[in-house]
Amino acid sequence: MFAVYKREFRAYMSNVYGWMFMAVLLLFVGFMVFRENLSTGVPYLEYALLGSKYVLFLMIPILCMRSMAEDRRNKTDMFYLSLPLRTRSVVVGKYLALLTVYAIPCAVIAVYPVLLRVFGVVNFAGAYSSLLSFFLLGAALIAVCQFLSALTDNLVVAAVLGVLGCLLLFALTILAYILPSAPIVSYVGILVLAILAAVVAYLSTRSLMVTIVTAAVLVIPASLIYVLEADVFRGLLPAFLERVALFAQFDNVSTYGWFSIPSLVLFLSYPVFFVFLTIRAADRKRFA
Repeated sequence: MFAVYKREFRAYMSNVYGWMFMAVLLLFVGFMVFRENLSTGVPYLEYALLGSKYVLFLMIPILCMRSMAEDRRNKTDMFYLSLPLRTRSVVVGKYLALLTVYAIPCAVIAVYPVLLRVFGVVNFAGAYSSLLSFFLLGAALIAVCQFLSALTDNLVVAAVLGVLGCLLLFALTILAYILPSAPIVSYVGILVLAILAAVVAYLSTRSLMVTIVTAAVLVIPASLIYVLEADVFRGLLPAFLERVALFAQFDNVSTYGWFSIPSLVLFLSYPVFFVFLTIRAADRKRFA
């Protein structure tokens, strides 16, 4: 795994992708710091990070688009798969390389609260809690985009899928607030989630049986409960979306300055889940 990590990290540092990502991210965060802090004299980095999350929609998909897709296009994935390495070592090594590239500008941003002390008293706990959540948000989006990159061998398609995936995750926050609490809405939402889960299962395994079982496990119990006691579904979907919405949790940490255990568990669950899916997709390629 460490050998894969070193190779991937050196690759990002020796071409334009890694440096462009770090430069654009620091430039955008710097602009937000100037707008929210320097021009107003307000020493709260949280405000700048709240506005900086939007640059991740574009830059992380561009950073991650070559992670798996380029190997498939150039057939270098067969080199990895022929080595005496577990698939998870290859995938995790690539993920950690991406995470390191993202961590470098975050480490630079960590200096900003110290510099903002000239404008007044800085809430270091709130600033660094917000920065930690910003880093974990990026770590989750990297895992999502890496998985989407594993589904294609076209870099443009991988980037577009990554952007759409980030926008979908952002849309969860909006849906949590605009969806009505009627039971039928939550029931239909669960059916949609079941279809999405089945699609992800199929893309990861190419197994029709796994796809059917995944959909059935969600659809059959939900349908039985809805027939017997529909009121159980009242407000269920909006509450669920609010709990699993990454950007909602990031906004809460940056706005209120506190980091809860459920927020931390959610931030860590996304990378674990999507790295696992990427491993499954790579395994399917290895044993095809």
